[in-house]
Amino acid sequence: MIIDSHTHYGIGTPWGSFSPEQILEIFGDSIDYAICSNLEGIEAVNLKSELDCNLDIIRVAKKYKKILPLAVCQVDKSLDNHVMRFLLTEYPQFLGLKFHPECEKLPANSSRYDKYLELAREFKKPCLYHSGNIKSRFSAPELIYEKAMQFPDVPIILGHLSTGQQDSHIEAIKIMLDSIEKESATLYCDTSWIDFGTGDMTDVIMLIEALRNTSKGDYTNRILWASDAFVGEFNQTNELYRKNLDNFKVKIGSYFQDDNLVNRLLYFNARDLYGL
Repeated sequence: MIIDSHTHYGIGTPWGSFSPEQILEIFGDSIDYAICSNLEGIEAVNLKSELDCNLDIIRVAKKYKKILPLAVCQVDKSLDNHVMRFLLTEYPQFLGLKFHPECEKLPANSSRYDKYLELAREFKKPCLYHSGNIKSRFSAPELIYEKAMQFPDVPIILGHLSTGQQDSHIEAIKIMLDSIEKESATLYCDTSWIDFGTGDMTDVIMLIEALRNTSKGDYTNRILWASDAFVGEFNQTNELYRKNLDNFKVKIGSYFQDDNLVNRLLYFNARDLYGL
């Protein structure tokens, strides 16, 4: 079993146009489930409202059982959390909340996120953040960590472990370790964009080794395999998608010689986090 923990669909986005049917073609039979959000509520030519974009993915998830929905949060446009409360109440199939501080141009440590994180706590929903470069004034991992420390019981996922080169990944790993050592937040991360498209798993291996050897024990349960499909040319055909997945399996499997670890990264960690 394999779960891709970070995927999207959407028409008219800056990253291209892929319908739910097209994203399913990319997945093919490579994975069993895709945790997915609707980019038409994040950034698109015809941007949908928080209500409409999330009702759309509910329709999609009902039609295609492989799609497991996240609710997109339009924090910059909302005066309250009434729409999101309605969605989480009426549609418990939402696995969690999705935030994109970079696209919203709203720093991740802003108090405006609080009303959503209070809902995440109430409904026991993990939150997936786009985490950007360490120098980003909107989505740097340290900004997300600052907010996560205010809601230590809410699982917060650093999507991409921060975008950028190895220096960004190193800083994000330090933040993950700090949260574990101090028990100051419940941080997870996903592997999308880390070493993707290069065939090199250097930074993923660095991440695994760091979380495998904390002073508090093995915390590799905090790592989720993910692609970010359809974003990125290396995610936009079934052949390339399968190639990247197979490369992950081979490189991580051969380096650590631990099939249980690979299976946890590909499936069990996401299953346990989201209560599947």
